[in-house]
Amino acid sequence: MLKARQDVFVVEQACPYPDIDGKDALAWHLIGQQGGDGDAPILASARLFAPGDYYPEAAIGRVLTTAPGRGRGLGRSIMEECHRFVLERFGTPVVRLNGQGYLREFYESLGYRVVKGPYDEDGIPHYEMLKER
Repeated sequence: MLKARQDVFVVEQACPYPDIDGKDALAWHLIGQQGGDGDAPILASARLFAPGDYYPEAAIGRVLTTAPGRGRGLGRSIMEECHRFVLERFGTPVVRLNGQGYLREFYESLGYRVVKGPYDEDGIPHYEMLKER
């Protein structure tokens, strides 16, 4: 999972940033792989936080689709799974995230609205977004 995040966020996006932020131990990690083998390559992933662990609301972050997973609708699929998980596990449909600027319309299509931004995070424009239902 850490390698997939490094491959996408650091190497592909040419953005050296401190991915190891000490928050992974608090998070739930959703990982999409091809096949049922634990050694299968990661195609998509995200980390989720319970309300109060990152924001007052549940939070989703580090959402990615790796190069082999792109063009298959996996970004939408993993976000839908995140929403299902948050509702089942935490009992709330309310979710906050910090999304890269180029994905604003994608997140809006999932029911998010901008609550802050754009702002610069590690040289990349971001928006703080909230989904309330």
